[in-house]
Amino acid sequence: MNPYVLFKREDKYVVVPAKLLDEPNKILAVANPLRIKILKILAEQPMYSRQLANFLKVDEQTIYYHVKFLEKAGLIKLQRREEKKGAVAKYYTVESPSLVFNLTEPKDVEEFILPKVPLSEKARNFLNPHLKNGDLDTLIIIGSPDSHGPYRSQARDGHYAVDLAIFLGSISRCEPNFITRLDTEIRESDLKRNLILVGGPIVNTVTYKINENLPIYFDVSHQSRIVSKISHKVYYEDECGIIVKISNPFNPDNTGILVLAGKRYWGTRAAIIAVVKHLDEVAENNFYNSDIPARVVKGIDEDSDGIIDTVEFLE
Repeated sequence: MNPYVLFKREDKYVVVPAKLLDEPNKILAVANPLRIKILKILAEQPMYSRQLANFLKVDEQTIYYHVKFLEKAGLIKLQRREEKKGAVAKYYTVESPSLVFNLTEPKDVEEFILPKVPLSEKARNFLNPHLKNGDLDTLIIIGSPDSHGPYRSQARDGHYAVDLAIFLGSISRCEPNFITRLDTEIRESDLKRNLILVGGPIVNTVTYKINENLPIYFDVSHQSRIVSKISHKVYYEDECGIIVKISNPFNPDNTGILVLAGKRYWGTRAAIIAVVKHLDEVAENNFYNSDIPARVVKGIDEDSDGIIDTVEFLE
């Protein structure tokens, strides 16, 4: 269950996502006055342990202990890492702006149906211009399952776009139009629109056309390893994927491109899972340069069923 808190402001209602305190360790985590102070501070702005210690005038080791406790309880999360004087500072933020302690399931109450999934401001900014003022204006381009392109490849990751489309539909006012196309169906005029590209340059010819312009790209001459121009790191695992947002080089004035692609189809799945399940974290931008909307994720099979179901952010 994903709870929400409903606030009334004058004649309007504001819906805020909340974290359910449904386990003893989560309840115990907020039963400490210092941890409550830490949560309130991190809800306002991300900080690392030394900053928190200075702000609260508490020993840094004490703060470090409570931060690890809150992280283990799932109430805060690592937002980014920064190098500071030879050391790495870990910035934390809250998992949710509100916490809910539920004694029993609600009964005999009027249901409140949300028209769409609420998005944070940073998530809305990340999805702009593909989603603007609640309206979806984009084309999702997937690689053709037939042999095509310079590598005569056959895409195996197109079906993951279904999950992406369902998510986009849940957060927008969708018109009854077809928004998904194969890369082999794209015309020159289509390239001037907002585009979401699913799949790497080997299987998606549109991704191939812009690959070298990406701040994190695929080195197709070396088995499509992922190379970051930002961190200068190289990622070799098949489960790795990228989420990169750039202005559209085919129409740079007012359109954009969002690339969700992997070294292989597992990496593409990881990129889509990151957007669908962890959009706020995606919108934090790159660990090494927060001005660049480009992430690397690694898919993880958390329940060992052979299917990637969650992700780790690598940068």
